[in-house]
Amino acid sequence: MKLLLHGLLCILLFLYWVSCSPTSQYKVYYISPDGSDQADGLSPSSPWRSLAKLNETVFQPGEQILLKKDGVWQGNLQPQGNGQVGLPILLSSYGSGAPPVINIGEEGVGIELINQSCWEIAGIEVTSGAPHKLDVRRNGIMAIAKGETGKVEHIVIRDCYIHDMWGQVGGDKSGIAIYVGERILGPQQKYNCPTNDVLIENNRIERMDKVGIAVNGDDGIVIRGNHMDNLGGDGIVLIGANKGLIEYNIADRTCMRSGDLDLDTGGEDWWPHTAAIWLWKNTETVMQFNEVYNTGRQPANGDGEAFDFDFECKKCVLQYNYSRNNKGFLLIMDNTYQNVARYNVSENDQTHLINMFCDTSEQNLIHNNVFYVDYGTVDIDYFYGDSYGPEKGKGKKDISKLGAQFRNNIFYASGQGRFRRVYSHGDSLNSALYRKYDDHFPPPPSIPGTKFYGNCYYGPWLNGMPDDPKALLADPMLVAAGTGETGLHSVGGYQLQPNSPCISAGLPVHTPVTHDYFGNSLADERLDIGVHQFSTQ
Repeated sequence: MKLLLHGLLCILLFLYWVSCSPTSQYKVYYISPDGSDQADGLSPSSPWRSLAKLNETVFQPGEQILLKKDGVWQGNLQPQGNGQVGLPILLSSYGSGAPPVINIGEEGVGIELINQSCWEIAGIEVTSGAPHKLDVRRNGIMAIAKGETGKVEHIVIRDCYIHDMWGQVGGDKSGIAIYVGERILGPQQKYNCPTNDVLIENNRIERMDKVGIAVNGDDGIVIRGNHMDNLGGDGIVLIGANKGLIEYNIADRTCMRSGDLDLDTGGEDWWPHTAAIWLWKNTETVMQFNEVYNTGRQPANGDGEAFDFDFECKKCVLQYNYSRNNKGFLLIMDNTYQNVARYNVSENDQTHLINMFCDTSEQNLIHNNVFYVDYGTVDIDYFYGDSYGPEKGKGKKDISKLGAQFRNNIFYASGQGRFRRVYSHGDSLNSALYRKYDDHFPPPPSIPGTKFYGNCYYGPWLNGMPDDPKALLADPMLVAAGTGETGLHSVGGYQLQPNSPCISAGLPVHTPVTHDYFGNSLADERLDIGVHQFSTQ
């Protein structure tokens, strides 16, 4: 009996502690299209009704804002307040049915936070559906650091669906589905507002102009598991991050409208060059296990690649990605340093397969990838004339120093596919429209080991093989080259057969990598050529 009484007493004390605990005091607000703004909003039976009611409320750390599933609201949501570390404010849903919808109508931002930290947004649908209209901005979810004292930290956006927002593909009204960080206002109005601890995960973005996801960040930036389809411009852009992570995203049909000369972009203030997933001013950021398919490349778009190490990227890594049917695999800009692209599969990426503005002294390294083509002329493109080509009388870059280091890659041309090395030049804004190509002369011999060294070549090169002192000219004996489909695991055909000459033929690369594309451990001094380490299975 004493034990029973003791147990009941413990339960009563626990229930009392829970009822008095601070965690039980955090309010949960419910919003329903059938509610009333005169209600208290604190239960499903007495919900608020409008976005306007939410916009005038200052929410406190640990509170929740829950929109009823199957509900639809017209307008823009701009709730106030800040959470705190460990006590974020949650914006999500309740009930059963489809995710709640915020329809912005003709103009605006579906959900907007300005100088607000510690927010988590989950399971909300944002749309417009309105036809394109010039000089009208349409954005999905934005958390902006604005002004000299602006600050954004701990922003989580997950499981949201943003779609049918037909904005501009150029000018300062270009739309973004998800944007976190410093507001980009132009070089004279831009403040340095660090953005830390951001997670953008498992969102779906479709039929959007111009950009899918953009983060202007610093530390703790993760963009993971998002699916993008039919975007006018870039899929994912990460700016200024330190040790960021972009992984397991799918970008299908990005860059579909930027550079389209028939679209009204709102004037001269536009940038037509877009790519699927790219970095700018990043340090030690990793892009891995992403899939990119079917990028577009309209006439004025000089890019269209799946991936890009852009200006001021240092020691970033591109690994274990799958790129198929894009208008190029990788762009490496100048003023980049020691970036590495390794163990990626590129299948039928066209036009400028690798586009390089970089100098060999910057030590960018491309190793253990497979580049497969079975149609088209695919360029290894060295660009030397950005706004000061020889036609302008301003000289040009030293083409003998252009490029990156290529090690242990397989270049495989089958069917009617072929590779080509080419030097190109043009002007900055319209390089795609007026670019000129020099492919009739062989490049000067490179310093041994600084460009192509130890790669496998199979199939035709229009103007001769690269100058590679350790070249392997042989069929790499892949299991089933060219049979990749959709999905990271659909590329088993790029594994080596037991009799492949690429086995144990690779050169040391001295980069901290532990496994190949398929998860096999790497041997310290017995690297195979390509993405498959057969010799350690």
